[in-house]
Amino acid sequence: MKDDLEKIIAKALKAKTEPPRGRRPEPLKRKVLAMIFEKPSLRTRVSFEVAAAQLGGSAIYIGPDEVQMGKRESVADVAKVLSGYADVIMYRAFSNEVMHELAKHAAVPVVNGLDDLEHPCQCAADLMTVMERKQKLKGLQLAYVGDGNNVCNSLLLGCAVVGMNMRAATPKSHAPNADILSNARSIAEENGCVVEAMSNPFDAVEGADVIYTDTWVSMGQEEEREERESMFLPYQVNAKLVERAGKDWMFLHCLPAHRGLEVSEEVIDGPQSLVFTQAENRLHVQKAILAAVV
Repeated sequence: MKDDLEKIIAKALKAKTEPPRGRRPEPLKRKVLAMIFEKPSLRTRVSFEVAAAQLGGSAIYIGPDEVQMGKRESVADVAKVLSGYADVIMYRAFSNEVMHELAKHAAVPVVNGLDDLEHPCQCAADLMTVMERKQKLKGLQLAYVGDGNNVCNSLLLGCAVVGMNMRAATPKSHAPNADILSNARSIAEENGCVVEAMSNPFDAVEGADVIYTDTWVSMGQEEEREERESMFLPYQVNAKLVERAGKDWMFLHCLPAHRGLEVSEEVIDGPQSLVFTQAENRLHVQKAILAAVV
């Protein structure tokens, strides 16, 4: 697991420096990526589609109305049909359970483009961005502030795997997944780092090298907007909070961002923010992932 993640990050960093089209490797030449989207996305769709093209392949977008996974057609049938057409499947899903069912029945690799439990491709791009800026991962301190969602869950696992310390500050009612936290703690112990869950954001960011937040209202949670915005207000990443950070701290956000809610304008648009480098790095991580699975 550690070797796999570190290889993906190293390949992504190398991919970022590779020459223009015509002189770069094309491991996806004459290969097809099928992209199933139950949730819309700017970064996931464009980064995977461009990645496939830059690696010499092609990508097909399959929207939510075209599949209706498990309703119009069984998950197993979708997996078997697409396995006959495509060389790789990328799935952006509502359910982690359905993600695993698709992978179980597919005869080609399935890449998790996001589900309700994890967002592994985003985590790889996040760690790549930290490595690019800090030139190391092991021993650094990442503070995640906000909702203990899929991004937070993947960061707990990813940081533990690479030996990076992490504190996740969330309301107790919106803590990260308990099983993932337990797993991350076991992995962290093996790799000489510590991952923690807490409720005080000021404690979380104390001396942090990286401060990370995400939207308070994810897709499918719109009915909870008013309640969530009120609950999470003490977790806004703003000038007062980041005073506790380390000397050369950096700010990350997986986007889309809502200025004035989870993050203040002065932080996300300030000199410590690497959110657009982070977004660009999704492309290079997708290239590394696709090249590794074909």
